[in-house]
Amino acid sequence: MQQIQVKDRLYFIPELFIQLISVESSFKTYESDEIINLNKVFKDIKAGKFIVITDSKKKFADKTYKEILKRIDELIPFEELQRINSKDFSRNRKREHDKIKTDLFNRLLVISKNNRLISFDDEEISIPYLASFCGEDPNLAPENIEFLLPYNFYLELESSLRDKIEIRSLKMNISTGVNVLLPKSQETTELFKSAFENLQIKKDLKVIDMGCGSGVLTLLADVSIEQSKIYFSDILPEALASSIRNIEKNKNVHFDKTENRLTCRTENNAITCLGSGDLFEHTEDKYDIIIFNPPWIDSVSNNRSELALNDKDQKTVGRFLMQAKRRLSNRGRIFLAFSDNSGETAVEKLDKLIEENKFKSENEYSCRIQSHQSGRKWMRIFVRVLAVQNEI
Repeated sequence: MQQIQVKDRLYFIPELFIQLISVESSFKTYESDEIINLNKVFKDIKAGKFIVITDSKKKFADKTYKEILKRIDELIPFEELQRINSKDFSRNRKREHDKIKTDLFNRLLVISKNNRLISFDDEEISIPYLASFCGEDPNLAPENIEFLLPYNFYLELESSLRDKIEIRSLKMNISTGVNVLLPKSQETTELFKSAFENLQIKKDLKVIDMGCGSGVLTLLADVSIEQSKIYFSDILPEALASSIRNIEKNKNVHFDKTENRLTCRTENNAITCLGSGDLFEHTEDKYDIIIFNPPWIDSVSNNRSELALNDKDQKTVGRFLMQAKRRLSNRGRIFLAFSDNSGETAVEKLDKLIEENKFKSENEYSCRIQSHQSGRKWMRIFVRVLAVQNEI
C-alpha cells in the first residue's frame, strides 16, 4: 500500500486506488455535521480536492453522495464539457463522460480498517477482508492500519456482494466483489462436477483451483473429495476475498493465518489461500489435480474485470499448459475448461497447445448453451481431463 498524510494522520491507499489518490493529491477533511455543508463540499471538489469524511454520521455521507449524483454536471469543468461535445472529439463521448463523472464520484473518501468502515460514529459497517476487496493480497493485508477508499466504491461493493446466484449443483449461494465475475454458467460447474465424479481416487489428494474467481470450483472440490489439501489462487486479490467470503459463508468456517497464509478446515478438507499472483507464481508444489477455467474470448483485456474473460491469442492458457507440466504429480490430472466462443479456430489452437506441451485428453465433458455473442445462437463449452503423455 502507498502511504499518504492528511493533516496529522497517516493513511494507506489500497492497490485499486493508487492511480486515483497520491501524495500530490489535495485533501479536505470534514468532521461531524460539517459534511452537510454541501456548497462548501462542492466548492472543494471543483477545486480538485478529495473530501475525507471522519467522525460523521452515515446519513450525511449518503446525502452528500446523492447530491453529487444529482448535480454532477455542475462539477465537470466547462472546458472538459466543451472538449467532449466538440465535433473534433472522435472517441466515445459517453465513455469519456462517464469516466469524468466516476473520477468526481471518487473524490468523496471514507476511512477504513481491514474489515470495517470507521468514518461513521453512528453505524458499525463491517466487511471482512475489505482491504483485499480493494486490491490487497489477503495473506499480506495488515489488520489495523487505516486506509482511504472512495465512498462510491464502497457502495458498489456493497451492492455487488448483495447480488447472489444459487449454484444448483452445489445448493450454495455465491456472491462476488467488484471486478470478479459471478459464476452464471450453471453448466460449467456441472461439467467440472462430472470430472470429479469420475475420479478413481477421491481422498488424500493435493488440489489447486487456479484462477479461483468466486471460489465456486474450490467449493466443488471440497464436496467432491475428502481428507485432502485444497489450494486456491488468482491474479486478483478481490477474487481471493470473494472466494474466502463464499467458503466461509457456505461452509460455516473461518480462515486463520498459518505461516503467512490464510487457511481453514471444513468437514472434509484443509483449504489454503495461496495469495494473488500470476498462475503458479506462489507455489513450487506438485498437485494431483489442477483446476483451470481460463478466459475464453480471444481479445485484449482493457481493465481488471475483463481478465477473467479475455485472453488475446490464448497466451494465458498457453503459459498455463507450459508451466503445469512441472506442477503435476505422477498421478496428476488437469481439469481444463474452454469453449468455442471465439470460433473453432480457438479450439483448434487449444488442441495444438495441448499436443505441443505433451498432454493427452483422457476425457471430455461438454454441452451446448445459448450464446450472447452477436451472430451466434449457440456455443459449446467443455471440460477436458488432461494427463501427461507417457514418454516412449
